Amino acid sequence: MKLSTAFQGYTLARSADGYSPNTIAVYKWAIDLLTHFLNDPDIASITRSDLRAFFKYLRTEYTPTRPSGDASPLSGSSLENAWKAIRSLYTWAHTELDIPRPDTDLPRPRYTSKEIKPLDQDEITALLKACSATSTAATNGRRPYRMSRPTARRDRAIILTLLDTGLRVSELSRLQIRHLNQKTGEILVIPFGTGQKTKSRYVYIGKTASSALWKYLATRTPEPLPEDPLFVTIDGTLMDRNAIRCLLDGLARRANVTSAHPHKFRHTFAIQYLRNGGDVFTLQRLLGHASLEMVRKYLTLADADAQTAHTRASPVDRWQL
Repeated sequence: MKLSTAFQGYTLARSADGYSPNTIAVYKWAIDLLTHFLNDPDIASITRSDLRAFFKYLRTEYTPTRPSGDASPLSGSSLENAWKAIRSLYTWAHTELDIPRPDTDLPRPRYTSKEIKPLDQDEITALLKACSATSTAATNGRRPYRMSRPTARRDRAIILTLLDTGLRVSELSRLQIRHLNQKTGEILVIPFGTGQKTKSRYVYIGKTASSALWKYLATRTPEPLPEDPLFVTIDGTLMDRNAIRCLLDGLARRANVTSAHPHKFRHTFAIQYLRNGGDVFTLQRLLGHASLEMVRKYLTLADADAQTAHTRASPVDRWQL
């Protein structure tokens, strides 16, 4: 059986098992690359050497094509996703197709997680300002001008909701009108499928984010129904996570902000929550983490802030006693 044919059966099985479309899409990206690299062989003929050669190709020769135009080499996490895709495919294929597993000794890609760099207040302010108008257009013989953006209210609401809740971008994109309680600022996050990553929970927004959401929804046409997506495109279709990423990339370019990846808003929320006196256990619940491992990373950054603040404000040192 061809590798491409086997993967079709795999996706049908995993969709029936409740795997997230996002997970399946990531795995499809990886297996499509493997299929192309090996010229779509019989899945039973693939060897461990083939798989190792594939990972060498991903590290040294493959040039990614991203919506942002960034052609930098794959990150360690992307290589790990490719490894997970292959492992998951062969777990299924060994059971369903009774084929040997060439992946059992395939080493998991090792990498060091990138340093967490939250957005600062000036960057958030610049991004919000960029929501209102287009980039300045320079024309021959005319004064440069900017135009109001028709999606300004929606884009401002997206930024403030991400920043005030710490939601993952996939969680934000799945929200429906009925999940938002505008009176209390309460948002219900519904897990997808197995719920292995997204935990069912409530998150909250403050007055500013609530006001931004109200202004956006009050002016949306046609008037949205409870089952409609909370955030939609100009055409009225759901804004998926890729659409939100592209939106934030564009805002970052206009605002001269280095990066406004959706996950940076999650990092920013977590660190600011701790800086402002929030406790780690409540933060864990709000972020939907199964353990405190990730929250401890945020706590370490917050503690470093406290140490830096003490260095600046130490009365003994400043008074030179």
